[in-house]
Amino acid sequence: MLIIRSARILSTLADLLLLGVAAAYDQLPLDSTYPTKAAWGVWGADDEHGALNHITNQTVVDALSEVKLGLAIPINLQLDMPGPPPNPNRKPLTHLFQPGDGYTDDVVTMNTQVSTQYDGLRHFPYSTNNSIASYRWYNDLIASYDEVIGPAPTKVLGLQVAAQKGIAVRAVLLDWAGWMDSQNRTFDAFGSVDITPEDLDAVAAWQGLSGNWSKPGDMLIIRTGWLRQYQTLNVTQDALLPLGDGFSVGMEASDASAQWLWEKKLALVGADNPAFESLPMNKTIDGVPRSLHQIFIGGWGQSIVELLDLEQLATKLHEQQKFTFFVTIQTLNIVSGIASPPNAVAII
Repeated sequence: MLIIRSARILSTLADLLLLGVAAAYDQLPLDSTYPTKAAWGVWGADDEHGALNHITNQTVVDALSEVKLGLAIPINLQLDMPGPPPNPNRKPLTHLFQPGDGYTDDVVTMNTQVSTQYDGLRHFPYSTNNSIASYRWYNDLIASYDEVIGPAPTKVLGLQVAAQKGIAVRAVLLDWAGWMDSQNRTFDAFGSVDITPEDLDAVAAWQGLSGNWSKPGDMLIIRTGWLRQYQTLNVTQDALLPLGDGFSVGMEASDASAQWLWEKKLALVGADNPAFESLPMNKTIDGVPRSLHQIFIGGWGQSIVELLDLEQLATKLHEQQKFTFFVTIQTLNIVSGIASPPNAVAII
């Protein structure tokens, strides 16, 4: 049997698996002992990059062609925003100054989940009823929770993996909130409002995107309107937000959503809300109580970027009537790290 190899031709099943193109959603998981819709083994048994494998040299080169104006728009909130953090279990950032002889240092202490955040692959394992004994991380590479939070944590799946890879992608903004406004449809972004795949297809059409608007290696970003509503709060409402029910608009956690997202071969996803998916996390996928966090992070090795500041970006994109752009993300290079500010920049 003659096998011809080149940079453009993939000729074996192993090659195809390494690019994550051979596993259809209906084939997941590849082993019946793996959790719901896990993509374990799709990129190899020892893989730590997960969906970032969709980023290749060619996807980066292609993504650069999205830059037309040369306008860079940071899409991160201030590190102390929202303040106080919507999740009351997370303490606000503290910022101190340390004077020296002829210089001054910063001392910053923060939970990496209190502002715009990049969820790493140690952040959210599969679990049953949140039981620690049931935790299972991407590719089954972590044996126990002690390897994550114990006195001698392992390095596997640590944040340094994404930091040392570097992330440069073509991104697509789907402005669901703007689409809703265009139809004079109101919604409460602090309520449990589900955004469906059908909604997002309609948003893409409203924005003038073609039917096959996504490409492998893309980052999908959804503007849910959560941050816009947050910015209207007065001081009292802001202080009371962490005491509420914690509900949020976001992507519906469902079989339909998971299949729709998997088939797009996205490198990562993001939104302007606290979790990308709607809250609370009380849905089922493939007949099992699961969240998109479990499927993405624990199953596909796909990171989520949350609480993105999309307001200026959305305005500029609508002005240009162009909703694809170039994004760079550089996480903190923390060995065994869980999450990080993404330091994300959109360039249009």
